[in-house]
Amino acid sequence: MDHRLGPVARHACIRSALMFACLLAVQAAVAGPPDPAEHPEFDAPALAAARPDVSRGMPSGLSDRLPDLRLRNTLVIGSGATLIAAYGLSKWWQAGFGGGFKTANEGWFGRNTEFGGADKLGHMYFNYGTVRLLTPLFEAAGNSHGASVTLAAWTALGIFTGVEVADGFSRRWKFSPQDAAMNVAGIALGVVLETHPELDEIFDFRVAYRPSKDSSFNPFGDYSGQKYLLVVKADGFAPLRKNRLLRYLEVAVGYGARGFDAGGERRRDIYVGLSLNLSRLLADGYYEGRMHSTPFQRGTDRLFELVQFPAIGYARRSLD
Repeated sequence: MDHRLGPVARHACIRSALMFACLLAVQAAVAGPPDPAEHPEFDAPALAAARPDVSRGMPSGLSDRLPDLRLRNTLVIGSGATLIAAYGLSKWWQAGFGGGFKTANEGWFGRNTEFGGADKLGHMYFNYGTVRLLTPLFEAAGNSHGASVTLAAWTALGIFTGVEVADGFSRRWKFSPQDAAMNVAGIALGVVLETHPELDEIFDFRVAYRPSKDSSFNPFGDYSGQKYLLVVKADGFAPLRKNRLLRYLEVAVGYGARGFDAGGERRRDIYVGLSLNLSRLLADGYYEGRMHSTPFQRGTDRLFELVQFPAIGYARRSLD
């Protein structure tokens, strides 16, 4: 399902209610009290002792920290849901809602599909990226890494499932089981890499974007300008990391579809690329070889993990 501009917006209250219901469901699922195993400072004996009399016997500051953590989690979840809802109201659901719940079998990567599968990889990528971006935000809010990954995964699943359900009730779009499946695949990939740092050092899932012909800068909807890449980093392998030259190299395998949304000849392409590991270059050039050592470096590392910059050369093979 391609999210593009539509006619004048109507039925805003229905749209808002759908997204708000999604937010409430996610909040109830993931923003509960912290797990004592994840937060030893909130130990069960202390909580049990404090429960009979809130005003006496509770460890100093505990009653404040618990609500604060819930509040911070709620703010992160609510901010994400609000941003997606606002974008959807302005871009995706302008034709309004009505006609009941509708579904569509859109297919996967076939030549006769509407967008050649680029939209399906887009669903996978944006859910993957949501998990990778929300995890450090939940950590900054005070959650452990494990709890942050869980919160990020449930938040992404709740928000983007809400988007798919809203599509089913909208006048222009329909619920796509293929989109929903790719959403889950992206979340699963994000969880795997967040919980297995040894794999995260080797693999990245990135998007490369250059506006297609006759398109303005539209990285979310210009499918003809997108390439989705699975990247393998030499730096993730200890023997190659010791080589002063090979450590900077990456190999990428990617997919793109051209002409499906922009008109003209339809073409599905497979790419093989050789690129530079910008995170390793930054670490060796400015941080004496240390990775993820400062907030700024961690931010740029995450950016380089998600976005393919032009430091790459491709060989292309058409599937058509």
